[in-house]
Order: sequence, then structure tokens, then C-alpha cells
Amino acid sequence: MKSLPDAGRRPAALSVLALAVAVWMAVPVRLLVPGTELNLGFTLDNAVFVIENAAMAGTVALAVGATALRARRVLVAAIVVTGLHLVLQLGTVVVQLVNGARPELVLDTLLAALALTVVLGGAVLARVLRTPVAARRTGVIVVLVGALIHSLWTNVLLPLVALMPYGGPPPGLIGALALNVSMSLLVVAAAVLCGWASPTSRRIGALLVAVVGVFGLVSVPGPFSAFDVSDTAYAAVRVVRGLVMLAAVVLAVAAARRLVAAGQATSSADVQPQA
Repeated sequence: MKSLPDAGRRPAALSVLALAVAVWMAVPVRLLVPGTELNLGFTLDNAVFVIENAAMAGTVALAVGATALRARRVLVAAIVVTGLHLVLQLGTVVVQLVNGARPELVLDTLLAALALTVVLGGAVLARVLRTPVAARRTGVIVVLVGALIHSLWTNVLLPLVALMPYGGPPPGLIGALALNVSMSLLVVAAAVLCGWASPTSRRIGALLVAVVGVFGLVSVPGPFSAFDVSDTAYAAVRVVRGLVMLAAVVLAVAAARRLVAAGQATSSADVQPQA
């Protein structure tokens, strides 16, 4: 595997990892929602089912960013993580079919598996294709298709399908769904741009991560205002999640600066022999 020249690869890789970790923190956020009581039975509160679905966005973000960056270790790690997540989703499909789960739940898991399959395929293409530029472009296009499938289904189509038997979505839900899918797509775009070897793209990616991170901070409902420990923990995790995203901003900016510095050093080296 031949990598593209990238003086800012290390901070860029760390920014992609920080973004993925921040998005994966949807798992503890979901587990700490006040009133949540998880179990291992055949219910919607099954711990495995909740965790694997809450972790989907983080896995997709890691794969997207790693494919755009195309650093060997990060890309291999993304392939392994995505593959394991896909196996977990396929196992859930089998359990759902055996136990007669509702059709919309089976469809949800099947589409999650489809999205992960497409994302995994894009990451593998980025790893195995020989021409570095073609490998990255092809891989990014494929993983973005998988990310789009996941974002649109999870944040728009699934809620609408689930509400159809009850007369359709209530007033105000469409706006909430639009906001959710916008945040999801911003995370995907940020992952691509933070990984892409261009100062401008990484700065824009840093800006998008900052937008998502700040939104996560200001949207914490009543932080620390309640005396319930579970409420406090829930708010605290969301605050930490936003701070991790803001750390990804700093790393993406550092990666962009290293590219600029490397470009200036190259230009100076080219000019000196002519002096």
C-alpha cells in the first residue's frame, strides 16, 4: 500500500480518531438516559441491541475519515472495527428472524448491515487498490454512499416508517428529523475533510467539527440542574463528548498547519538553487 504525501498525517489521524471517539460516546449517552433499564432479553432495551445501534455513527465516521486519510494503521483498524460491527449486526438479524421481531426492526438491522457492508467495501478498496490517488477517491466515494444510507435511514426514514401505523409524524417532528440528519451529515463531512490531505479541507473540517461540538454542548438539557445522579452523569458525558470534539478541532488545524509549513519549505528549497 503506497500512501500519499502528507506532512500532517499524524495530527490528522488523531483528529479522525478523536472525532470517532466523540461520536462513539453516543453509547454512554444512550445508556445513561434517565429511566433506561437495559436487559439481555428479546426487547428494545436489550443491551447488545442498544449499544450496536448507538455505536453505528462512530464506526461510520472512523471508516470515512480513515479512508480519506489512507494511513495504513488507521485504515486497517477501521476495516477491523467495521468488520466486527458488521458481524454483530448480522448476528442480530439472525436473532430477530428466529424470534419473530417486528418487520421494521428487522429492516432497520438489515439496512444497518447494508450500510456497514458498503462502508467496509470502500475502506477495503482504499487499502488494496494500487494507485494511491485512485484508491483514496474510489474508497471515499463508496464509503460516503454507505454513510448516506445510514444517515438517511436512521435519522429520517426509520422514524417515519415506525410512525406510519399511528397516523404519521406529529407536528414538529419533521424539523427535529431534519436537524438530526444535518448533524449526522456534518459529522461525515467533517471526517472526510479532516482526513483529506489539504490545508483548506482540514480547516473546513475543523470548522464543521466545532459546529457539531458546540451544538452538543449547548443542547445539554438542564445540565447539573437536577439532583438525580443519573441526570448529572448524563449531562456530564454529553459535555465530555463535546470537549473531545473540540480537541479534534485543534488536531485538524495542526494537521493543516503542518501541510502549509511543508509546502513553504518545499518552495524555499526549489527557489534557493536559482539564487
